[in-house]
Amino acid sequence: MGYANSGLSSAILLRQRDAEGTEFSGADMAYCMICTVAIFILTPGIGLFYGGALKKKNIVQMLFQAYAVTALITVQWFLFGYSLAVSPSASSVLGNFAFGALQRVTDTGFTTTLPSIMYFTFSAFFPIATVQLFVGAICERGRLLPSLVVGFIWCTVCYCPFAYSTWCANGWLYKLGALDFAGGGPVHIAAGCASLSYSYYIGNRKEWKDPKTKEDYKPSSVISFFIGVSIIWFSWLCFNSGTLCAVNVRTGYIMANTQLAASSASIAFAVIDFAITGKWSLIAACEGAVAGLVNITPSCGFYSPYWAFITSAFVGACCRLLYPFNEWVGIDDTTHSFVIHGIGGILGSICLGVFASAEYAGMDGVTEIPGGWIDHHWKQMGYQFAGWITITVWSTIGTYLICFVVDHIPGLKLRATEEQELAGMDISEMAETLCDLDEFLYGDVNNDSHSHEMNVYSQNGNVEVIEGKSSTSQIYTTNVTHKGDQAV
Repeated sequence: MGYANSGLSSAILLRQRDAEGTEFSGADMAYCMICTVAIFILTPGIGLFYGGALKKKNIVQMLFQAYAVTALITVQWFLFGYSLAVSPSASSVLGNFAFGALQRVTDTGFTTTLPSIMYFTFSAFFPIATVQLFVGAICERGRLLPSLVVGFIWCTVCYCPFAYSTWCANGWLYKLGALDFAGGGPVHIAAGCASLSYSYYIGNRKEWKDPKTKEDYKPSSVISFFIGVSIIWFSWLCFNSGTLCAVNVRTGYIMANTQLAASSASIAFAVIDFAITGKWSLIAACEGAVAGLVNITPSCGFYSPYWAFITSAFVGACCRLLYPFNEWVGIDDTTHSFVIHGIGGILGSICLGVFASAEYAGMDGVTEIPGGWIDHHWKQMGYQFAGWITITVWSTIGTYLICFVVDHIPGLKLRATEEQELAGMDISEMAETLCDLDEFLYGDVNNDSHSHEMNVYSQNGNVEVIEGKSSTSQIYTTNVTHKGDQAV
């Protein structure tokens, strides 16, 4: 019926075919609402995923950040983000404020298979997940409030232009012909590059490497890591398949491709990790699954299952071989987001230029694309390069500039003090912790490598001040209260 480079544009074609103005499909609406509920838990899953990889004294901050990002970006999306990303506009880069605060959004929709109010809620989780993927870069040394300010601004000046340019009818990447079904560029590549830029700006952790082994500290909770990735995998099945906003044969292929991608990449990543280390790693299997989901996000609606399997195994293997990237460049991207999401997303976009299939894109009965190299459409690779290069440069430079501006606003210093970092970001910023006070004072009983000393002064049984000496022999004090068995 017509050209469509994404799930959103295919949904528009489906609506036009079924005669705009008629009643919406109950099945389509029900499936989209189920997918919306399923992807809500994606961001808490990212919090568990990231938190499990950290030292125990920093986990609560990361979990709180997941909820805070969900709430904050929902508000941004409601006030103007949704409008900037999807509203009809003559611009080739950004929408207008026509849908601001949902004032002009009616139940007739804006020509998709769903009422606009349903698509608003579903689409909100795209920027929510994207922002959480990169502001997790504050791990173990960044302050919470400034990270939320950075995320809010970034969503406005980076994500919204990326989404509009890629998926809206007047967007320059859409008109160019770049393919991206569900967010390889606006979500994964953008978040991975932003994470690297944020990490570079705030600097490396003081306790980046174990001084004994010269390697990364072991994750404090492999179980949390595992549960987090399992939630992400579950949610991403709905994230990708729900993007079509309809239930048809193509929806089934999208879900099958997503499952195959996560599985094949998990195996490839884990096997190569075993070949390197000599031991099987749950962390490697989890990271591989995420790499597969990254690869398939832009291509799930354009691939045959065979190429979903092959390309994801390739991307999973590449991500494992590039996993030491942080050490190579000296940037402490704690969550490895640039390797998994940035490089994984770039490789996924390149593979899409080769293996995009006009046949499988048309499984919904309306979508027509020239395809990739396998369909002898040689220009498609150039379109893919234009997309990922633009987003990479914009996100990397834009994030650094946003960090610079926010960091120079009084009260919004991005980096925590060394004393706060050594004590743990939970005890420094949060009302709750996962450790008792002894662990904060003396470190993990299984890890005696912390090079700092602390003295405790108590008054009436409550700890009020911790005074200590850091690894640089500086004297510091940290105000803490201790009630019962809970440090606050």
